[in-house]
Amino acid sequence: MHEEFDKTLKNYLLFLKDEKKYLKKNIFKYENTIEKINNWTNSNFKNNLNWYNQVKKNCRAKVTKTHIEKLKKWNYDKTKGRLYHSSGGFFSIEGYSITNAGREVNKWDQPFIKQNNLVGGIIGLVRIKIKGIPHYLVEAKYEPGNYNMIQLSPSVQSTYSNLNQVHKGQRNKVIQFYFKKKFQTLRKIWVSEDGGRLFKKRNLHWIVESRYKPIALGENYKWLSLWEIEEFINKGTYVGPHLRAILSLI
Repeated sequence: MHEEFDKTLKNYLLFLKDEKKYLKKNIFKYENTIEKINNWTNSNFKNNLNWYNQVKKNCRAKVTKTHIEKLKKWNYDKTKGRLYHSSGGFFSIEGYSITNAGREVNKWDQPFIKQNNLVGGIIGLVRIKIKGIPHYLVEAKYEPGNYNMIQLSPSVQSTYSNLNQVHKGQRNKVIQFYFKKKFQTLRKIWVSEDGGRLFKKRNLHWIVESRYKPIALGENYKWLSLWEIEEFINKGTYVGPHLRAILSLI
């Protein structure tokens, strides 16, 4: 099907040039427009749903409500009114008073989630061409607060504390393989988070096109076309906020 994709893209670019709307710097945007208008890979979307449901079925994680002062490795400083991790990394919970807000009310008090050094992490998306059609690496990722346990996330969704292994966990394989060499940066922008809950937090949104072939990363990872990702978005709560946010850069 890549011949049809290439032909459609070529005709679209010719149209833009004829209308004097073409800008070379926007080629990635033009390609994305064509990518998502058709199922170029003739994908049977039921197979993608089956993959997602199998990942969800295999997830054995449990969440148990625990008294906030009994959380392991989390300390509560009663003098400062601050909850923080014993490593000094990740985030803390701190209280703030807001005045002269010019909102529904002019002043209020609230807790904020404050990221260490006010820097969040990397939200990364890897793009490669499989049989001539652009695909994006997504992860069916578990987060304890997810509405439905598993949500589709970008190729990388990790705080700098996690990337620096403050949690003593494994290195991020995607960062190590796809973001070190043989890639072209398509987008690299600091993007702000929700300021109603998170205090001045930003994440680095980074989209790369890799010259490597796909590698085995485990059952939770899958290469999807932009059309397939949009199908997941259209079905409701399958796609997490970070993947939706980085797709907005496309």
